[in-house]
Amino acid sequence: MSSYLLRRRQQPASKHFNRWQWVLVALVAVVIHIWSDVEPDQPTSSPAVTKVFEVILDARWQSHRDNDGDSFHLVHSNGKMNEFRLYFADCPEKRRHDFNQDRLLEQGRYFGGLSEAQMTGIGQQAQALTQHLLTTQPFTLYTKWQRVYNSSRHYAFVVFADGEDLSAKLVRAGLARIHTNGTTLPDRRTTAQYQAALRQMETAARSENRGAWALRP
Repeated sequence: MSSYLLRRRQQPASKHFNRWQWVLVALVAVVIHIWSDVEPDQPTSSPAVTKVFEVILDARWQSHRDNDGDSFHLVHSNGKMNEFRLYFADCPEKRRHDFNQDRLLEQGRYFGGLSEAQMTGIGQQAQALTQHLLTTQPFTLYTKWQRVYNSSRHYAFVVFADGEDLSAKLVRAGLARIHTNGTTLPDRRTTAQYQAALRQMETAARSENRGAWALRP
């Protein structure tokens, strides 16, 4: 009798413990689902890379010989300078040197068979537009500190007060091809969604003969 009663008293405790086990399993499942919904970054050796964007409000243009349409140096209010590279957009090279001939040829083919000289001319226009926008318009910088290959540059988005980012403005002007690394945007649009939007901008730029598209043979 006493053994039977003891087993009866133990059963509620066992059921209570099992309920908490199920609660724990459910919580773990929710956490796994949230993390699986985050698009992974490309592999990087930089320990500073994060899964979320750092928002920088006080960056300002810094003149530098290596600045071009899609890469540029910015200085923060603390005086620290970093070089950033745009996601999604690749502007033509602004000058010819010993190591970029193949890239200029590739860029020329993208825009319908343009020459090396035409490409460097478009690259200089892209540099001028980027410098103009970054020195005359307020902007917000978003970066995950993801390195561009093994260089000192980091990928970033530059978003202006009108809500459009610099990559889109360059593509819309016909001064950049849709190329290079992409990622989920700060507003949570996916890579595929943003590429589709850029394709529409590029189609309009081509049909209206903007930028490099006006030089097609």
